[in-house]
Amino acid sequence: MNADTFVDQLRIMAALEDSPATDRVLQAFRAVPREAFAGAGPWKLRSPHEGFSLPIQKTPDADPKWLYNSVLIVLDEKKGINIGDPVFWSRRFVRANVAPGVRILQVGAGVGYYTAILSQLVGSKGSVTAYEVEEGLAERARKNLSEWPNVEVRYGNATTDLNSDDMFDLIVAFAGITHVPELWLSHLSPTAQLLVPLTGDNWWGAMVLAEKKDCGFD
Repeated sequence: MNADTFVDQLRIMAALEDSPATDRVLQAFRAVPREAFAGAGPWKLRSPHEGFSLPIQKTPDADPKWLYNSVLIVLDEKKGINIGDPVFWSRRFVRANVAPGVRILQVGAGVGYYTAILSQLVGSKGSVTAYEVEEGLAERARKNLSEWPNVEVRYGNATTDLNSDDMFDLIVAFAGITHVPELWLSHLSPTAQLLVPLTGDNWWGAMVLAEKKDCGFD
């Protein structure tokens, strides 16, 4: 499967409407090679269907074609760390309508695959500040993203470790939160958006897209 077939699959499986936002998101997915972030193959892949109850499958070989499907790429089976489902995230990025020039805080960079896609969306006038709490993953992300000059990868906790002069137009969280951290509120532009998985104590919840308003969020 090539990149063009991959984005055609995303368009159908994510039910993306015809729009400039969809075109920009699909172009970003087309431009970023998954194999550059997955590590050496063969790879362990997981289906996003059936509530992740289906068994992990190992690819027969190291042909990158296996990665260009609606699959999660398993990075750490014991910790449950994956490169997430492209169908899920393509739809969320279209809904957020990530524009050129936007300053993004990414919470949970992993090895940097979605960081690169966000970088493509914001372009040279935008920026992506990506936090990762796993030191090994943060180092891999730095190496993987060396050719994306508008990206900064930081090893640390985005809920406590922001720099005093950081300011963001969009926060995208790849890890569940039970509430919006107080620290984030002072680092948001007046019309900033949040794209976050709000969860309860049992980690079940919903993906929320919210826009900052005078007294809170819509």
